[in-house]
Amino acid sequence: MVDLTGAITQMVVLVAITIVGFAATKLGYLDDHVKAKLTLLLLNVTLPCMILGSAGDVDVSSAGRQVVWSLGLGVAQFFLLLVTGALCNLILRTPFEQRPIYLFMSVCTNTGFIGIPVAAAIYGNASVLLSSMFITAISLFFYSIGIALISPKGTRQGLLAPFKAAVNPSSIAAVLALVLLFSGVHLPNVVEETLTTLGGITGPIAMLLVGVVVAGLPLREVVSEWRIYPFTIIRQLLVPAALFVALRPIVPDPTVLGVFTVMFAMPTGSMASMFAAQYGRDPKLPAKGTILTTVASFAIIPALILFMTLV
Repeated sequence: MVDLTGAITQMVVLVAITIVGFAATKLGYLDDHVKAKLTLLLLNVTLPCMILGSAGDVDVSSAGRQVVWSLGLGVAQFFLLLVTGALCNLILRTPFEQRPIYLFMSVCTNTGFIGIPVAAAIYGNASVLLSSMFITAISLFFYSIGIALISPKGTRQGLLAPFKAAVNPSSIAAVLALVLLFSGVHLPNVVEETLTTLGGITGPIAMLLVGVVVAGLPLREVVSEWRIYPFTIIRQLLVPAALFVALRPIVPDPTVLGVFTVMFAMPTGSMASMFAAQYGRDPKLPAKGTILTTVASFAIIPALILFMTLV
Protein backbone atom coordinates (compact mmCIF):
# COMPACT_ATOMS: atom_id res chain seq x y z
CA MET A 1 0.00 0.00 0.00
CA VAL A 2 1.33 3.43 -0.97
CA ASP A 3 1.57 6.15 1.69
CA LEU A 4 -0.62 8.68 -0.14
CA THR A 5 0.50 11.72 1.84
CA GLY A 6 4.17 10.78 1.59
CA ALA A 7 3.92 10.03 -2.15
CA ILE A 8 2.21 13.33 -2.97
CA THR A 9 4.74 15.17 -0.79
CA GLN A 10 7.55 13.59 -2.81
CA MET A 11 5.87 14.67 -6.06
CA VAL A 12 5.54 18.22 -4.74
CA VAL A 13 9.27 18.19 -3.93
CA LEU A 14 10.06 17.04 -7.48
CA VAL A 15 7.84 19.79 -8.91
CA ALA A 16 9.60 22.36 -6.72
CA ILE A 17 13.01 21.21 -8.01
CA THR A 18 11.70 21.47 -11.59
CA ILE A 19 10.62 25.06 -10.91
CA VAL A 20 14.13 25.78 -9.58
CA GLY A 21 15.57 24.33 -12.81
CA PHE A 22 13.20 26.50 -14.86
CA ALA A 23 14.15 29.64 -12.92
CA ALA A 24 17.87 28.80 -13.06
CA THR A 25 17.62 28.50 -16.84
CA LYS A 26 15.84 31.83 -17.18
CA LEU A 27 18.52 33.42 -14.98
CA GLY A 28 21.30 31.94 -17.12
CA TYR A 29 22.68 29.52 -14.52
CA LEU A 30 21.70 26.52 -16.64
CA ASP A 31 21.74 26.22 -20.43
CA ASP A 32 21.78 23.59 -23.17
CA HIS A 33 25.52 23.01 -22.74
CA VAL A 34 25.15 22.32 -19.02
CA LYS A 35 22.05 20.22 -19.75
CA ALA A 36 24.01 18.02 -22.16
CA LYS A 37 26.79 17.43 -19.64
CA LEU A 38 24.41 16.76 -16.74
CA THR A 39 22.41 14.37 -18.92
CA LEU A 40 25.56 12.36 -19.60
CA LEU A 41 26.38 12.40 -15.89
CA LEU A 42 22.90 11.18 -14.99
CA LEU A 43 22.66 8.41 -17.58
CA ASN A 44 26.22 7.13 -17.25
CA VAL A 45 27.06 7.68 -13.57
CA THR A 46 24.34 8.58 -11.06
CA LEU A 47 21.50 6.43 -12.46
CA PRO A 48 23.66 3.26 -12.71
CA CYS A 49 24.84 3.94 -9.13
CA MET A 50 21.22 4.30 -8.03
CA ILE A 51 20.29 0.97 -9.64
CA LEU A 52 23.31 -0.89 -8.28
CA GLY A 53 22.88 0.57 -4.81
CA SER A 54 19.21 -0.49 -4.73
CA ALA A 55 20.09 -4.21 -4.61
CA GLY A 56 20.41 -4.09 -0.84
CA ASP A 57 16.86 -2.73 -0.46
CA VAL A 58 15.11 -5.57 -2.32
CA ASP A 59 13.48 -8.42 -0.43
CA VAL A 60 15.32 -11.53 -1.67
CA SER A 61 12.41 -13.84 -0.82
CA SER A 62 10.11 -12.18 -3.37
CA ALA A 63 12.72 -10.76 -5.76
CA GLY A 64 12.60 -13.60 -8.30
CA ARG A 65 8.86 -13.36 -8.79
CA GLN A 66 9.00 -9.56 -8.91
CA VAL A 67 11.75 -9.55 -11.55
CA VAL A 68 9.91 -12.04 -13.77
CA TRP A 69 6.66 -10.07 -13.54
CA SER A 70 8.51 -6.80 -14.21
CA LEU A 71 10.19 -8.15 -17.36
CA GLY A 72 6.92 -9.65 -18.61
CA LEU A 73 4.94 -6.49 -17.96
CA GLY A 74 7.75 -4.43 -19.53
CA VAL A 75 7.29 -6.34 -22.79
CA ALA A 76 3.52 -5.96 -22.56
CA GLN A 77 3.87 -2.26 -21.78
CA PHE A 78 5.61 -1.45 -25.05
CA PHE A 79 2.88 -3.00 -27.16
CA LEU A 80 0.14 -1.50 -25.00
CA LEU A 81 1.74 1.92 -25.48
CA LEU A 82 1.80 1.27 -29.23
CA VAL A 83 -1.90 0.36 -29.23
CA THR A 84 -2.65 3.43 -27.13
CA GLY A 85 -0.87 5.66 -29.65
CA ALA A 86 -2.87 4.10 -32.50
CA LEU A 87 -6.07 4.63 -30.53
CA CYS A 88 -5.19 8.30 -30.00
CA ASN A 89 -4.56 8.73 -33.73
CA LEU A 90 -7.97 7.26 -34.46
CA ILE A 91 -9.86 9.30 -31.87
CA LEU A 92 -8.07 12.58 -32.62
CA ARG A 93 -8.13 12.14 -36.42
CA THR A 94 -4.45 12.92 -36.55
CA PRO A 95 -3.20 14.11 -39.97
CA PHE A 96 -1.55 11.31 -41.90
CA GLU A 97 1.95 12.84 -41.77
CA GLN A 98 1.75 13.22 -37.97
CA ARG A 99 0.52 9.71 -37.16
CA PRO A 100 4.00 8.09 -36.99
CA ILE A 101 5.15 10.90 -34.69
CA TYR A 102 2.24 10.41 -32.28
CA LEU A 103 2.90 6.66 -32.29
CA PHE A 104 6.55 7.36 -31.57
CA MET A 105 5.71 9.86 -28.81
CA SER A 106 3.59 7.16 -27.23
CA VAL A 107 6.39 4.57 -27.02
CA CYS A 108 9.30 6.99 -26.48
CA THR A 109 8.64 7.69 -22.81
CA ASN A 110 10.84 9.15 -20.11
CA THR A 111 11.01 5.94 -18.06
CA GLY A 112 14.72 6.15 -17.26
CA PHE A 113 15.18 9.87 -16.95
CA ILE A 114 12.10 10.59 -14.81
CA GLY A 115 10.44 7.21 -14.27
CA ILE A 116 13.02 5.65 -11.95
CA PRO A 117 13.37 8.71 -9.66
CA VAL A 118 9.57 9.11 -9.47
CA ALA A 119 8.99 5.41 -8.76
CA ALA A 120 11.69 5.53 -6.09
CA ALA A 121 10.05 8.57 -4.51
CA ILE A 122 6.71 6.76 -4.37
CA TYR A 123 7.65 3.12 -3.68
CA GLY A 124 11.10 3.44 -2.13
CA ASN A 125 14.55 2.35 -3.28
CA ALA A 126 13.45 -1.28 -3.62
CA SER A 127 11.43 -0.27 -6.69
CA VAL A 128 14.53 1.04 -8.53
CA LEU A 129 15.65 -2.42 -9.62
CA LEU A 130 12.11 -3.32 -10.72
CA SER A 131 11.88 -0.10 -12.72
CA SER A 132 15.16 -0.95 -14.46
CA MET A 133 13.68 -4.32 -15.46
CA PHE A 134 10.81 -2.51 -17.19
CA ILE A 135 13.26 -0.28 -19.05
CA THR A 136 15.43 -3.23 -20.13
CA ALA A 137 12.43 -5.05 -21.61
CA ILE A 138 11.02 -1.95 -23.31
CA SER A 139 14.39 -0.92 -24.78
CA LEU A 140 14.69 -4.06 -26.90
CA PHE A 141 11.47 -3.20 -28.71
CA PHE A 142 11.92 0.57 -28.72
CA TYR A 143 15.21 0.37 -30.63
CA SER A 144 13.68 -1.94 -33.21
CA ILE A 145 9.93 -1.44 -33.67
CA GLY A 146 9.94 2.02 -32.10
CA ILE A 147 12.65 3.44 -34.38
CA ALA A 148 11.01 1.75 -37.37
CA LEU A 149 7.90 3.88 -36.77
CA ILE A 150 9.70 7.06 -37.82
CA SER A 151 12.39 5.60 -40.10
CA PRO A 152 12.12 6.18 -43.85
CA LYS A 153 10.74 3.17 -45.70
CA GLY A 154 13.42 0.68 -46.63
CA THR A 155 15.76 1.66 -43.80
CA ARG A 156 17.29 -1.32 -42.02
CA GLN A 157 19.22 -1.34 -38.79
CA GLY A 158 20.45 -4.89 -38.60
CA LEU A 159 19.38 -7.68 -36.30
CA LEU A 160 21.78 -6.78 -33.48
CA ALA A 161 20.99 -3.04 -33.42
CA PRO A 162 18.30 -3.21 -30.70
CA PHE A 163 20.49 -5.37 -28.47
CA LYS A 164 23.51 -3.09 -28.92
CA ALA A 165 21.40 -0.03 -28.09
CA ALA A 166 19.91 -1.75 -25.04
CA VAL A 167 23.39 -2.41 -23.61
CA ASN A 168 24.17 0.75 -21.67
CA PRO A 169 25.47 1.63 -18.18
CA SER A 170 21.99 1.37 -16.64
CA SER A 171 21.23 -2.07 -18.09
CA ILE A 172 24.69 -3.30 -17.06
CA ALA A 173 24.07 -1.96 -13.54
CA ALA A 174 20.72 -3.77 -13.46
CA VAL A 175 22.39 -7.09 -14.37
CA LEU A 176 25.09 -6.58 -11.73
CA ALA A 177 22.43 -5.71 -9.14
CA LEU A 178 20.59 -8.96 -9.93
CA VAL A 179 23.86 -10.92 -9.58
CA LEU A 180 24.50 -9.34 -6.18
CA LEU A 181 20.91 -9.91 -5.08
CA PHE A 182 20.63 -13.59 -5.97
CA SER A 183 24.21 -14.52 -5.06
CA GLY A 184 23.81 -13.10 -1.59
CA VAL A 185 27.01 -11.06 -1.97
CA HIS A 186 27.04 -7.81 0.01
CA LEU A 187 29.20 -4.91 -1.04
CA PRO A 188 31.45 -3.29 1.59
CA ASN A 189 29.62 -0.60 3.53
CA VAL A 190 31.77 2.19 2.16
CA VAL A 191 31.06 1.08 -1.44
CA GLU A 192 27.32 0.72 -0.82
CA GLU A 193 27.19 4.11 0.90
CA THR A 194 29.05 5.70 -2.00
CA LEU A 195 26.65 4.18 -4.55
CA THR A 196 23.63 5.23 -2.52
CA THR A 197 24.89 8.79 -2.10
CA LEU A 198 25.73 9.19 -5.79
CA GLY A 199 22.45 7.58 -6.80
CA GLY A 200 20.60 9.91 -4.48
CA ILE A 201 21.34 12.93 -6.63
CA THR A 202 19.71 11.34 -9.71
CA GLY A 203 16.22 12.62 -8.88
CA PRO A 204 17.26 16.25 -8.26
CA ILE A 205 19.42 16.35 -11.39
CA ALA A 206 16.64 14.84 -13.52
CA MET A 207 14.07 17.35 -12.27
CA LEU A 208 16.45 20.30 -12.76
CA LEU A 209 16.93 19.18 -16.36
CA VAL A 210 13.16 18.92 -16.85
CA GLY A 211 13.04 22.58 -15.83
CA VAL A 212 15.64 23.35 -18.53
CA VAL A 213 13.49 21.57 -21.15
CA VAL A 214 10.33 23.42 -20.09
CA ALA A 215 12.16 26.75 -20.30
CA GLY A 216 13.55 25.95 -23.75
CA LEU A 217 10.59 26.65 -26.06
CA PRO A 218 8.34 29.71 -26.43
CA LEU A 219 5.19 29.11 -24.36
CA ARG A 220 2.78 30.37 -27.03
CA GLU A 221 4.18 27.97 -29.61
CA VAL A 222 4.04 25.03 -27.22
CA VAL A 223 0.45 25.45 -25.98
CA SER A 224 -1.00 25.81 -29.49
CA GLU A 225 -0.68 22.08 -30.30
CA TRP A 226 -4.22 21.14 -29.22
CA ARG A 227 -4.08 17.40 -30.01
CA ILE A 228 -1.37 16.87 -27.39
CA TYR A 229 -3.86 17.71 -24.61
CA PRO A 230 -6.33 14.83 -25.23
CA PHE A 231 -3.38 12.63 -26.21
CA THR A 232 -1.86 13.25 -22.79
CA ILE A 233 -5.10 12.58 -20.90
CA ILE A 234 -5.74 9.33 -22.77
CA ARG A 235 -2.19 7.95 -22.71
CA GLN A 236 -1.01 9.11 -19.31
CA LEU A 237 -4.18 8.99 -17.23
CA LEU A 238 -7.14 7.05 -18.64
CA VAL A 239 -5.29 4.05 -20.09
CA PRO A 240 -2.94 3.52 -17.07
CA ALA A 241 -5.91 3.75 -14.69
CA ALA A 242 -7.87 1.24 -16.77
CA LEU A 243 -4.90 -1.14 -16.96
CA PHE A 244 -4.38 -0.91 -13.19
CA VAL A 245 -7.97 -2.05 -12.62
CA ALA A 246 -7.74 -4.78 -15.29
CA LEU A 247 -4.41 -6.20 -14.09
CA ARG A 248 -4.98 -6.01 -10.34
CA PRO A 249 -6.65 -9.46 -10.16
CA ILE A 250 -3.82 -10.93 -12.28
CA VAL A 251 -0.59 -9.38 -10.98
CA PRO A 252 0.07 -10.76 -7.48
CA ASP A 253 2.56 -8.10 -6.35
CA PRO A 254 1.12 -4.61 -5.67
CA THR A 255 4.52 -2.92 -5.93
CA VAL A 256 5.16 -4.38 -9.39
CA LEU A 257 1.68 -3.31 -10.54
CA GLY A 258 2.18 0.15 -9.06
CA VAL A 259 5.54 0.59 -10.80
CA PHE A 260 3.98 -0.64 -14.07
CA THR A 261 1.20 1.95 -13.78
CA VAL A 262 3.56 4.80 -12.92
CA MET A 263 5.99 3.88 -15.71
CA PHE A 264 3.12 3.70 -18.21
CA ALA A 265 2.12 7.26 -17.25
CA MET A 266 5.55 8.76 -17.91
CA PRO A 267 5.73 11.72 -20.32
CA THR A 268 7.20 11.70 -23.80
CA GLY A 269 10.99 11.46 -23.62
CA SER A 270 13.25 14.38 -24.45
CA MET A 271 15.02 12.14 -26.99
CA ALA A 272 11.88 11.97 -29.16
CA SER A 273 12.66 15.27 -30.87
CA MET A 274 16.25 14.21 -31.56
CA PHE A 275 15.17 10.90 -33.12
CA ALA A 276 12.50 12.66 -35.20
CA ALA A 277 15.05 15.11 -36.62
CA GLN A 278 17.50 12.28 -37.28
CA TYR A 279 14.97 10.44 -39.44
CA GLY A 280 13.62 13.47 -41.31
CA ARG A 281 10.46 14.05 -39.27
CA ASP A 282 9.19 17.30 -37.75
CA PRO A 283 11.21 17.72 -34.51
CA LYS A 284 9.01 20.54 -33.15
CA LEU A 285 5.96 18.36 -32.57
CA PRO A 286 7.70 15.82 -30.27
CA ALA A 287 9.51 18.71 -28.55
CA LYS A 288 6.14 20.28 -27.73
CA GLY A 289 4.88 16.85 -26.68
CA THR A 290 7.81 16.43 -24.30
CA ILE A 291 7.13 19.75 -22.59
CA LEU A 292 3.34 19.49 -22.34
CA THR A 293 3.27 15.85 -21.23
CA THR A 294 6.04 16.50 -18.70
CA VAL A 295 4.22 19.45 -17.13
CA ALA A 296 0.96 17.48 -17.12
CA SER A 297 2.64 14.51 -15.41
CA PHE A 298 3.04 16.52 -12.22
CA ALA A 299 -0.74 16.58 -11.89
CA ILE A 300 -1.38 13.16 -13.47
CA ILE A 301 0.97 11.10 -11.27
CA PRO A 302 -0.58 12.30 -7.98
CA ALA A 303 -4.02 11.71 -9.48
CA LEU A 304 -3.03 8.14 -10.38
CA ILE A 305 -1.59 7.58 -6.90
CA LEU A 306 -4.85 8.75 -5.37
CA PHE A 307 -6.82 6.52 -7.75
CA MET A 308 -4.68 3.43 -6.96
CA THR A 309 -5.05 4.09 -3.24
CA LEU A 310 -8.83 4.53 -3.26
CA VAL A 311 -9.90 1.91 -5.82
